[in-house]
Amino acid sequence: MRFSAMLFGVFSKKGCSEDTVQQISGAGFKLAEPCVSVEAIEGFDNVIIPMERYGELSALFDKYGIGVYSCHLFSSDIMADMDKIVSFGKKYGIKQYVVKSPKELTKEALQAAAFEYRALAERLEEIGCELLIHNEDDDIKTKINGLSAYEYLLEICLGKVYAQVDAGWAMHAGENPVSLLWRNKELVKSVHYKDFKKDSAGGLKEVRIGNGELDIVSVFQFARANGLIQIADQDSSDGDIMDDLKHFRESFSYLSQCRDDSVSYLNILDTVTGKVKVLHKFDKVIEAPNWVKSTDTLIFNSEGKIWSYKIDSGETKEIPSGECDNCNNDHVLSPDEKYIAVSHGAKGEGFTSRIYILPIEGGEPRLITPNTPSFLHGWSPDGKELAYCAFRMQEDGIQVDIHTIEIPEEGDDAPAEKRITMGGFNDGPEYSPDGKHIWMNSTRSGLMQVWRMNRDGSDLTQMTDNERNNWFPHVSPDGERVIYLSYAKDELDPNEHLPNMNVELWLMDYDGNNKKKLLSFFGGQGSINVNSWSEDSRYVAFVSYELMHQ
Repeated sequence: MRFSAMLFGVFSKKGCSEDTVQQISGAGFKLAEPCVSVEAIEGFDNVIIPMERYGELSALFDKYGIGVYSCHLFSSDIMADMDKIVSFGKKYGIKQYVVKSPKELTKEALQAAAFEYRALAERLEEIGCELLIHNEDDDIKTKINGLSAYEYLLEICLGKVYAQVDAGWAMHAGENPVSLLWRNKELVKSVHYKDFKKDSAGGLKEVRIGNGELDIVSVFQFARANGLIQIADQDSSDGDIMDDLKHFRESFSYLSQCRDDSVSYLNILDTVTGKVKVLHKFDKVIEAPNWVKSTDTLIFNSEGKIWSYKIDSGETKEIPSGECDNCNNDHVLSPDEKYIAVSHGAKGEGFTSRIYILPIEGGEPRLITPNTPSFLHGWSPDGKELAYCAFRMQEDGIQVDIHTIEIPEEGDDAPAEKRITMGGFNDGPEYSPDGKHIWMNSTRSGLMQVWRMNRDGSDLTQMTDNERNNWFPHVSPDGERVIYLSYAKDELDPNEHLPNMNVELWLMDYDGNNKKKLLSFFGGQGSINVNSWSEDSRYVAFVSYELMHQ
């Protein structure tokens, strides 16, 4: 996910210095949102940076790997300063300028501001930059024509100016921030966090984000669903501001897999016509359908258990899996469809996942990979070997690579696993039907892309090369086509495959030719983690999701 530190508060407490920038980077932020002004503002020299001095700060951002996507803009006369604003944005690659509502919140003042904001937005469009308006307290409280003054201003900007919603200030003003976000979904381009808590006098005091009354989970889910940058504002936080930034970064990273208020739809896609058949709605999260070709059954995981779904009747039942009661979405069928291998993380052990095998109808699981974490994706066509994504400590730290392991005879100890990739983040290994190749996805060339290699890891070939993050290639049973999941480039880090986002399914020939988009939908993690082709190589099962919100 894309998280940014709003620098007004950071600089006001820590100063605008190399040490501060280094600490921001150390807190885990790859983006920052500074405040810039066309001319120096007396008393705010180290908080609101004059454009003529910004080059020094930009060099520090480059040094410590911090990008600047958006800036808060301060100008006493936008029309007179327009050329300077556009020139600065072009020079430093600014993608968003953020302004505020005018101080006066009358219809006349808002109409006048709208003329200036529309004019600036049209000029910024020429350099690929957008203009956003940031709300505060008063422009949410003030009502005009049945709208908040903030929403009225956005409306009269005629779709040329967008919104940076400060969820904390919206809550402070008595507005439900989640409702505000969703009803302005088409205009919101970033989300800004503050948090408040009632004090002894009944007022609202600003506190560390997450320690107040803001429904951060629902706000976060909106931002993730729409691929937005999320900005931490710490200008009045208690305690050490860098500790607060670290807390924000760690806690929000944890939220990335949050699936609250989600419902699931089990679907079948016709890859020839593009038509989707919705089989069933589940009022819970289900993930990763396998297609059992011999019985026309789909197998998926939900709530830690493995389940079967009869396509013709809709009958759903749990497959007993013994101690494997915390299965994730990495499970595959044996070539003869007599067994299922699952990835299971023991509760209370933290980030773990081990691979087990059990009968397809259920039974006692047999441990295959004692090393952890191991996330299964492939079972070789000869039935002798498994391929999986493994997190292992190497000389240069934790590395994420493709490993294979021979399946031992029952009662024998597990043989040594083999590491067959090195470099980048490697995931999703799956054997070709003839057993000659392993398909996977890797960040070794920058973004997450689909790759193919020989079964032993040799002759590694990149199969996709576009400005998207592509995951989980699945080869059709006839060995002729490959389907894969695709995320937008700038909405998440290349090594992330998150749930509840706008994603696409793509199809290509086995040799990488004839790539085409099949489908856009709301999904991601859990949609198509494992191979779900039908026996005739025409249909694919997948899961889409719906986020229930206010």
